[in-house]
Amino acid sequence: MSVKTNQNPLLAAQREKAGSETFEKYSYQYHWALYRILNDHIKANEYAVFVELHEDVVVSDSLDALKAKFEFNQVKTTKGRFTAHKLVHQKKNKKCVLGKLISSGFEKPFKDRITELNLVALNNFSLTLKDEGLSLNKITLDDLSDAQFKELEDAIKNEMGISSLPSNIQFIVPELSEKNFQNDLIASIAKLVSNLFPSSHCSPVEIYRLLIDEINRKGKVTYDFTKWNDLLTNKALTSITVTEVINSFTKIKDETKVEVEFHAICSEIGLNSINSKVLKRSFDRYRTKRISNTSTIQMDTTKFLVDEIQLNINKGVDVLDKLIENVRNEIPKKLIRQFNNDLEIKSAIICEYIMMS
Repeated sequence: MSVKTNQNPLLAAQREKAGSETFEKYSYQYHWALYRILNDHIKANEYAVFVELHEDVVVSDSLDALKAKFEFNQVKTTKGRFTAHKLVHQKKNKKCVLGKLISSGFEKPFKDRITELNLVALNNFSLTLKDEGLSLNKITLDDLSDAQFKELEDAIKNEMGISSLPSNIQFIVPELSEKNFQNDLIASIAKLVSNLFPSSHCSPVEIYRLLIDEINRKGKVTYDFTKWNDLLTNKALTSITVTEVINSFTKIKDETKVEVEFHAICSEIGLNSINSKVLKRSFDRYRTKRISNTSTIQMDTTKFLVDEIQLNINKGVDVLDKLIENVRNEIPKKLIRQFNNDLEIKSAIICEYIMMS
């Protein structure tokens, strides 16, 4: 499928939108969506999560429309375990639970970009596995016994007229509890921040409130968007927003050391008080972006600047003005375009120099 850079790869008429309009009924679903992405946040990858977009929860593994692959999750909080019968039983000519999951991507223009079709069931599954003694929280089709697989596949073939079950179907039991999911999510945030910034201090409750408010607000949006960037802006909670919120409510312990080194550098390169303050504002903006932005361009920028700084140090450059000039002259155009002026470039180089030590 050919996709233009900013064309929305998830554009198609949505099956239903009632969930978006009554989102309070699905509080667990929204919390699970946030919990799902926070568990992967430590990996520092780009992502976006959508609630009530073709499926209950859709996770994109990239912010780039050309690269994005999608994980579709249908979240169920119904009482009792899901048996094979419950998965494929039709009521009043409506699609069965498994059929509904499959249809969320069935014959859609983005079907080949769906990596996982997950049925997330709070109260577990009662399915026959090849190894009967196992207790799995993620069951793939390969884990099912031959008879169990055939039962599900025959029912779906009969209902939907497809040749076989999609191989990317998974049955997942969530870790997020039913009764205390808010507290579980706050604890998860505290653990995440501790892993990201050891010895730091954060406000996990404030982080939770902002993020859950954001995902709730965007979950209510029922409009379709032809442009991918518009979809991200209006409907998604992205890795960029999550990291910005986390860093807004996290105090990193070595802040004083950074301040001291910055002012020592200003003195070394001969800046007066006014010019130092101007540079500091630009320095703070870049440092915040560096910490909170997990985009590939930010990671590429950091790696390039660090490598060039080290290369100059290895060559014996021991005058900071000269080091900054040398690094500045080597920055490729694809990275230089993100900066508005030379002051921003200088502050970025100084920031990476300080963070190296």
